[in-house]
Amino acid sequence: MLNHISIKDFTIVESLELDIDNGFTAVTGETGAGKSIMLDALSLATGQKAEASHVRPGANKAEIYACFDLSEHPKVLAWLEEHHLALDEDEPSQLILSRIITDEGRSRGFINGRPAALQQLKSLGEQLIDIHGQHAHQMLLQKDSPRHLLDDFAQHQDLLQKVKESYKHWQTIKTQVERLQNQSEEVLARTQLLEYQVQELDLLSLQPGEVDELELEQKRLSNAEAHLLNAQQALHLCRNEEDQADAYQAIQWALQKLDPIVETSPALQNAHDLLNQAYVIIDEASSELDQFIDRFEINPQRLQQVEERLNAIYELARKHKVRPEELSQRHDELSQELSQLKGDDQSLEHLLVEKDAAEQSFMGYANSLSAARKKAGERLAKELMKHLKQLALDKAQIQFEVESKALHDAGPHGLDDVNLLVSFNPGQPLQPLNKVASGGELSRISLACQILIQTGPSTLIFDEIDVGVGGATAERMGRLLKQLGQHKQVISVTHQPQVASLATTHMLATKLSGKQQTRTQMRKLGEEQRQQELARMLGGLEITDLTLAHAKDMLAAAQG
Repeated sequence: MLNHISIKDFTIVESLELDIDNGFTAVTGETGAGKSIMLDALSLATGQKAEASHVRPGANKAEIYACFDLSEHPKVLAWLEEHHLALDEDEPSQLILSRIITDEGRSRGFINGRPAALQQLKSLGEQLIDIHGQHAHQMLLQKDSPRHLLDDFAQHQDLLQKVKESYKHWQTIKTQVERLQNQSEEVLARTQLLEYQVQELDLLSLQPGEVDELELEQKRLSNAEAHLLNAQQALHLCRNEEDQADAYQAIQWALQKLDPIVETSPALQNAHDLLNQAYVIIDEASSELDQFIDRFEINPQRLQQVEERLNAIYELARKHKVRPEELSQRHDELSQELSQLKGDDQSLEHLLVEKDAAEQSFMGYANSLSAARKKAGERLAKELMKHLKQLALDKAQIQFEVESKALHDAGPHGLDDVNLLVSFNPGQPLQPLNKVASGGELSRISLACQILIQTGPSTLIFDEIDVGVGGATAERMGRLLKQLGQHKQVISVTHQPQVASLATTHMLATKLSGKQQTRTQMRKLGEEQRQQELARMLGGLEITDLTLAHAKDMLAAAQG
């Protein structure tokens, strides 16, 4: 609920501070006094377009502050939390929307002192205030408004939730299907390439550590003759049978020299023992060399096989741009990717079945909602026409047209476009509301809708809803506003004393003209002041005892 508004240097208002009461508030004043200034200021505070002309002549900026009590607005509090604009802990239910407009036409918006985009102000404003004025921006003319009216009137919330959830589920699966289908050509080409690459690696069948083993064997086989010659030379140096000097013979001679003297020269005993050990070691080494030479085989055929195997490994490593020892890891990676792509093909088949099921589920709920909306439209149209008769629109005809769209145009609210068609004169065809309704007619239809449907913003503002009516019709309109004020905060700018007399709070706009400037003021009226204002509205410039008495009777009747 709106509880305070502060305006400074806005149009012809120098400074204005107003506390706004709950219930039904009437705003009156002479023509041109600025009765609608508060409404214009609220429109700007809730994100409407600003212009340099909004700044009072002589001032460099206009300031507007609108304060709201959110203690009964959990959805608004949730919205603020979602947009990281949580309220002050010291005042957890106090919201201030503000707008600063410079004389150059630039403006800034704030939510509780924090800079905010105008779209955020507008989004909040739509949840807090519904302004029914002589302008095309009021809620009833918004494209989705008739659909919201029907759903709120018929209380379709449970069915709406099912439609919304089933639509979201369907769209999620549909997006997955489209992603896979759009990738199908690329996936097919990639799959074919992977199948070829994996098959090559499968045929290679590289074993762990095989590259190192083959490279070692290749070195050995390619140097076989040199290895054999070196082994033979080593054996010849250790021991030969041609009585030539060799290591074996040399040690034997050394031992022969030491044997006669070792007993008499104990210091030579260690040297003698070491030569004996060397004699044994050379004998064993010679045996090992003999065995190597006897078993050694020069195998050019095996060398060719090893080199062909290594060349195949090196070639695939170059193709995949990895080291030969990394081919096994690359093999695993490509196999996994191929398996995933083939799995996607199976997944696409599964998703197509799931998409059809989700689509049918959505269609079932959406068709049920369409049927419910058509029935609700007939009932709501009849109820609205009953109320419009009380508001001097007794010739009005209303129809809610529910048109089901094609499936590809469906949305989270179902398949329907809902249009509000009206005719205000006999013989006139039903046409869309925004094409034929005047501001006053729009406001009266909005009032009737609000009486029937207790949803939406808690603050309703009607700007000259009673244009063109008077007498009993104006009184009935006032009583409807008073009735609505029992559930919501209602502010009505009015020219009709019958409407103003029924308000719980009466505010008067006055214009003060000086030599150089004109200013507007607005204040709450007490009981006697209300009588004076109602008498003025009843009798014009001269207030007589008769008009005062009539005004007093009107107030008494309104309170009765």
